This record gives sequence, C-alpha cells and structure tokens, in this order.
Amino acid sequence: MRHSRGQRQAEQAQSPEDDPQKLFTEACLHGLKARLCDDVDWLDSYLPSQMAAMARRVAEALEVPELAAT
Repeated sequence: MRHSRGQRQAEQAQSPEDDPQKLFTEACLHGLKARLCDDVDWLDSYLPSQMAAMARRVAEALEVPELAAT
C-alpha cells in the first residue's frame, strides 16, 4: 500500500504542468538559469512547450536593458 502511494506521489511530482504553482516555480528556475547562462534557446529543446514558454518570459523579464549611448 505504501509503495503504490509513494509511486503515485513520485509520478505526480514529475509532472508540474498539472499544478500551476509548480509550473510557475519550475519556469522561474529554468528562466533564471537560462538568463544566467545566456542561453535562452535551450529552453525549447529541453522543456515541455508550456513550461518553456513561461521560462522564456521569465528570462526576458530578467534581461537588463542596454543604456542608450550619449
């Protein structure tokens, strides 16, 4: 009985798309990592489409705007 419950919880933990809070948290972490590594393009090949889109938006929000040359 414990094994099946643990198995079910592990499967649910692996699919953050079902839980908006987990999806948002994962997207923020991946977006931050992509921005820090300066490689946002890997998000589309590594993550599910919904999470990749959110992570891309997070990475874009973290982008530092360039100052205008005066």
